[in-house]
Amino acid sequence: MVISPSLRRGFTLIELMVVIAIAAIVAVIALPSYSAYVERGKRASARSALLDVAGFLERSFATNGCYNRTTVADCQTQTGATLALPAALAFAPSDGRPSHALTVSFAASATGQAYTLTATPCATAGTCPAGSDPFVDAKCGSLTLTHAGVRGVTGSGSVAECWQR
Repeated sequence: MVISPSLRRGFTLIELMVVIAIAAIVAVIALPSYSAYVERGKRASARSALLDVAGFLERSFATNGCYNRTTVADCQTQTGATLALPAALAFAPSDGRPSHALTVSFAASATGQAYTLTATPCATAGTCPAGSDPFVDAKCGSLTLTHAGVRGVTGSGSVAECWQR
């Protein structure tokens, strides 16, 4: 007995397996590309935030005469409260779920003329707020920027590839 084409319904097992195989191949190709894209985006956000903090510190230096104090008198005597980052500059990105914690360390010199900024991924920083992105950047690690514009990384990637985009 021959079944007419109008009475056949559904998919054969072979057709279903072909569709699943194609979907798996697309997923295997697309997922690493997507993950790399997301990592690059988070690095770009951290780089941008580091440059924003550097601009903040340079404005403070132009106003007060040093990076690490909040008034001209405190800069001249190197006494008083140490300059702290505003809350808006403490994490990257500044809106949404933070993926990096930003810190500033001032050189041990008595003049307050040097700093190093660090953007540490939240998964390793331990200082990110609740609900932050548990981002780990195995390739670049933490990004650093000094008062002289020297860029650095703590991961296995090169400075050029981690700071390029």
